[in-house]
Amino acid sequence: MALTCIIVAMEHEEVKAICCDIDGTLVRDDKTLSAENIKWIRKAVEEKGIPFTLVSGRMYNGVKPFYEALGISGPLSCYNGGTLYDSDGNIVEEHRIPHDTALKVLEIQRRSKVGMILFNDRKWYLEKLDNYIYPHKRKIYLSECEVGSFDRFLSQFDSNKMLFMTPSDAELDLVQSMVAQAGLFDGALTPYRAEHCLELIPAGVNKGLAIEALSRHFGVPCSNIMALGDDTNDIEMLHTAGISIAMDNAVPAAKAAARFETDTNGNDGVAKAVQRFVFGL
Repeated sequence: MALTCIIVAMEHEEVKAICCDIDGTLVRDDKTLSAENIKWIRKAVEEKGIPFTLVSGRMYNGVKPFYEALGISGPLSCYNGGTLYDSDGNIVEEHRIPHDTALKVLEIQRRSKVGMILFNDRKWYLEKLDNYIYPHKRKIYLSECEVGSFDRFLSQFDSNKMLFMTPSDAELDLVQSMVAQAGLFDGALTPYRAEHCLELIPAGVNKGLAIEALSRHFGVPCSNIMALGDDTNDIEMLHTAGISIAMDNAVPAAKAAARFETDTNGNDGVAKAVQRFVFGL
């Protein structure tokens, strides 16, 4: 196991804020929080006065309960850096998919017939309740969806994110190819693949933007922000934060983007990083 943080823990700036991914990082594979992670995050917040923020691809409803479980409050960064909420749930900054771009994606969805979700702030939308997307995402988003015509919904709001979901990798490959052939990855959208999903977010939006927004929000330089992540959507965050830490279970590209490594998400990697980088233990 490569625990680089133990070897070179002192070669970093002082930690003045912590930004942490959720899935594959903060929580175990069964999506639960460990007692050690809770303990050391609370200690950092309560004893050191260091703000803690979750930076996730999830929507607000799927992130906020973790703050309650941790017993802390603070800003939330959702939609892979697309929306920043303050501790009271007010939107500080946000980016949405342009209307004409969303309509082009909808045309592709109609042709591909792959299920899709729209998002508007704290709400998610389906055209029908199915036996695959709905039960899976209901557990993650911890809220009910609204059901109706995507055409009608997109006439009412610009979506924060558009998400295709199917158990077939071949179907996702086809959809991603169709979006690319439509030229929507040329300055309009950025794709992200994970867990049988293809997420489409506004071009230029990434978790690195979240670090910059939180830097402004806290009045803390990016060099003093500690960030932890494990997947490809964490790469920009790890590049931007001064104290970047990849989980031992992280994909190679995330490890390459980070300055340090910690233990796995299943073995209290976040707690161990806080102990080392915040408390010097």
